[in-house]
Amino acid sequence: MFQLKSEGIRNGLILDPYGINGDNNKQGVPQRSLPYEWEGAPEGTKSFAIVFQDYDNVPDEGFSWLHWLVADIPAAVRSLSDNASREDGTLVQGTNSWSIPYGPYGSIDEDLTHHYGGPAPERRHEYETKIYALDTLLALQPGFYYNELLRAMEGHILAEATLKGYYGE
Repeated sequence: MFQLKSEGIRNGLILDPYGINGDNNKQGVPQRSLPYEWEGAPEGTKSFAIVFQDYDNVPDEGFSWLHWLVADIPAAVRSLSDNASREDGTLVQGTNSWSIPYGPYGSIDEDLTHHYGGPAPERRHEYETKIYALDTLLALQPGFYYNELLRAMEGHILAEATLKGYYGE
């Protein structure tokens, strides 16, 4: 069975360093990405993709918040280390929701929108990480959008695993 776990989530709670209560924030955007490990990928897996998302954001801003998108993780890889978003230059990362061009987000540096942008809720939110085992490389370019990821994965998903955790008071 395909499974995903993280040492950054304990007892169902995302640890402080991976969100706004951590000490690695720029322009109010948490930068330290969660570590992940996975196992049980099906035979024929050529790559993995990760989506870290907050559906509890819908009542707050009207849409689900994308915190991190990663594509084309090689099939031989079975983990991402703590802060891989900033420290692993091989990751192909997409555009997160901190890229919104209006309100308090309009002045956030583009670099912060093309990496992990962690939780910063005003109340407790549940966050979901999905990892997809794929039968192909997606060949997406850095800064890709979620819709591009979904289209590229269509018909290529061999398995998926989900991990959830809460962050905030």
